[in-house]
Amino acid sequence: MTDGSPLTGWRVLIPRPVERSAGLVEALSAAGALPEVVELIGIEPPEDPRPLDLAVLGLSRGDYAWSAFTSVNAVDAVVGRAARLAVRPVAAAGTRVAAVGPATARALRAAGLPVDLLPPGRGSAAALAEIFPRAAGAPAVLLPRSDLAPAALPEALTGKGYRVDIVVAYRTVLLAPTRDVSDRLATGGFDAVLFTSPSTVRALTALPIDGRTALGAIGAPTRAAATAAGRDISFVAPEPTAAGLVRALTAHATTHPRPEG
Repeated sequence: MTDGSPLTGWRVLIPRPVERSAGLVEALSAAGALPEVVELIGIEPPEDPRPLDLAVLGLSRGDYAWSAFTSVNAVDAVVGRAARLAVRPVAAAGTRVAAVGPATARALRAAGLPVDLLPPGRGSAAALAEIFPRAAGAPAVLLPRSDLAPAALPEALTGKGYRVDIVVAYRTVLLAPTRDVSDRLATGGFDAVLFTSPSTVRALTALPIDGRTALGAIGAPTRAAATAAGRDISFVAPEPTAAGLVRALTAHATTHPRPEG
């Protein structure tokens, strides 16, 4: 779909790592848009890997009743560390596994892990906390996540009777855009910017973005981060996927055509 598509000719900034952008680039290109991936966040291992190593070993031997994954990056970090340590299985047979949303669930299943709990619809940390069963006896939950992750989920799980073991599985590093990208953001060189996580919002916090540029968010947490940063979000994906973002942008472009010239 290119000719006649509302997205034909739209210049779209994707501020996420290249390896996580292929699906979004493909979907945008198929819709006639001109996507440009600019890495504004980087994923790095923890500065001290020992806590993650201990958590991975504990997960494999059954120390945890649950493990809750809130991102694909967390799945990759735990599975990758288990492979490096030659740990099998990644999660003991009796450990239940929760995923924050569809993309994280797919990553878990691709790694051979079960998904025992998944919020309906788009998914979010709040939705995951809401459906987590109440516990008695303070069973342990492993929560591998970013060093920048908010406290809401562990606090909610603690309130439901769990002992939560938080471990930094990866670090989110903000990267400065080039002068060219900054200038184009300020002068309308992009027709849309797709925020794919709160971290991508933070990466652009200090930069002016032309008011004509449509700003999209992949989900409610990202929209909340953008709103807190003073950004006006034009659309939110109906589900936190590449296809969802492109559908939302297409719907926006239908009623807000790109100016000619």
